[in-house]
Amino acid sequence: MAILGPDGKPISKGTQPKPEVVEMLNKIKSTEEQGGLALALQQMAAVFQFDVTSDSVLETACNLLERMHQEQVNTYKQLPLDQRRQIEAPVDEEAKIFRVLRENASSPQAYYDVATRFFRLGQAVISRPFYVHALTLLGKEQSELSQNASVEYAQVMMELGGYKECADILQNLNDTYGGLPVELILKMTECYALLRRMPEADTLYSVITKEATADNPALEEWREETGDLLARVHDFDDREVMGLREWHYVQTRGLLLATNTDANMPGERYAFCAPPISDIARIIAITSAFLDIRGYAPNRLLWLGERSEVLARLFAEWWEIDEEDIRPYQAGDNTDDEDNLALLVMSHTSDMLSLPDEEALFELYEARAGLITFALNVQWTDRQPITPDITGMLSQMCYLPWEANVAMDNHGNVNITPLEETPDARTLAKQMAQFFPSDEECDSDAQRLGEVYGGCTDLIVDHRDGELFRKSLVTHSPVPSPQLSFG
Repeated sequence: MAILGPDGKPISKGTQPKPEVVEMLNKIKSTEEQGGLALALQQMAAVFQFDVTSDSVLETACNLLERMHQEQVNTYKQLPLDQRRQIEAPVDEEAKIFRVLRENASSPQAYYDVATRFFRLGQAVISRPFYVHALTLLGKEQSELSQNASVEYAQVMMELGGYKECADILQNLNDTYGGLPVELILKMTECYALLRRMPEADTLYSVITKEATADNPALEEWREETGDLLARVHDFDDREVMGLREWHYVQTRGLLLATNTDANMPGERYAFCAPPISDIARIIAITSAFLDIRGYAPNRLLWLGERSEVLARLFAEWWEIDEEDIRPYQAGDNTDDEDNLALLVMSHTSDMLSLPDEEALFELYEARAGLITFALNVQWTDRQPITPDITGMLSQMCYLPWEANVAMDNHGNVNITPLEETPDARTLAKQMAQFFPSDEECDSDAQRLGEVYGGCTDLIVDHRDGELFRKSLVTHSPVPSPQLSFG
C-alpha cells in the first residue's frame, strides 16, 4: 500500500525500478501469494543487490517483513501460556527500520540503520548495498556517521573477500583522520596478506608493537595470530600461484584433500555435490596413507554425529583397528596422550551440533597430542565454529550415499529422497572398502599431497601440543566461488 501525502497522492521519494527489478518483484509477489512468504523474503536479498532506492522495492520489503512479523505474533499467541512465559514475544525491528527508510529515502542515517542491522546479524551480502548508498548520500561529509559507515563497510567488504576495497577504505580513513586503532590496523594487515602484498603487510604489522596490546589479552592474541597468518603466507613465497589448498591452510592451518576441477564451478569448491561411494573411499584412503607417511596412524577411531559411524568404520578397514577401539566421541577424549592417538571422524562439520553444550565444543578447540580431527565435508558458505585438522572437501550442500538418494532428471532438476532406513554402518564400510585404490596409488597421491604442504610450518596436524586452537572457518577467501542462490 502506497503512502499518501496531504493531497491524497502517493508520496514518491525513491527512484523507479529497472525492468529486471520489476520482473524480480513480480516473481516475489507470486511466491508470496502461493504461501512462500519466507522464500519471498529470501528472494528480496537478491533484489537488494540491484536496487535499494526504489519505492516499490522498499515498499515490498516493508510489506513482507510486516506480514512475517504478524505470522510470528499469531504463532506466539497460539502457544500455551507457560511456553509464552519462557520465550520473548516477537519484535518487528526489521519492519520498523524499513518503514523509517521508506519514509526517509534521502536519509543516509536511515540507510545506515538498515545496513548495520544486517551487518550485526552476520548478513554481509544484504548489508553491502545499503552501506554503499548511505556513503553515496554522505558524499564527502566528515562526521561520526560517515566514519562508522566507512569502518563497517570496510569490514563487510572483508567478509565478502573484497580485501583491496577494505584496505583502501581503511587507508583513506587513516589519511583523513589519522591514527587508526590497533584493531583496524590488524584488519588492514590481514587484507594485504590475503592479497599477497607482503611488503605492505609486513610493514603494517611492524607498527603494532607487543607493548601496544600488552594490556588487552584478546588483542594480543589477535596480534600474534595475525603474525602467524603472515608467516603462513610466506610459506609459499616460492610459488607464483596459490590455489584453494594453499589458502585453506593460510586461513585455517588445516589440510584440504579434494578440490573441484569443474570449469563451470570456478573456485575449486563444490556447490551441490553427492559424491559416490568410490570417491568417498578414495578420500578416506588418501587421508589414511597421508597419516601413515606422517607417522600419525591412530589406534582409536571416534565418530561424532549419527551419520559419521560409517566413515569411522571405513577408516578402521584401512588400519584394521579392534572393535573395542571404535566408538562415539565423548567428553575427555581430547587428551595429551600421543601414544594413544585417536582420529575423530565427522561426515559434516554440522555434526558438531550434536555436542551437548558449548563447553564440549570448547574442549575440541584445543589441539592436543591425543586427537586428530577429520570431516569429509565442510560447508564453506557458513561460518563453522571449528575447522577440522583434515578436510575432505568444501561444499555448499552435500548429501552422502547413506543420507539420501540423489537423482537428476533430463531437465537438470535434482531430486533428493531421504533414506527411510539408515544402512548398517559395518556392512556399508566393508562394501566401501572394496573401492580403496591400490596401496601404490594411495601412497603416490599422499606423497603429492605432502608436497603441496611441504613447506608449511604451521599445520595444525603437526602442532598438537595444547598451545594452538583449531580456528573457525571464515566464509571469505582469496579464491572466490559462486554460490547457489534462491530464485
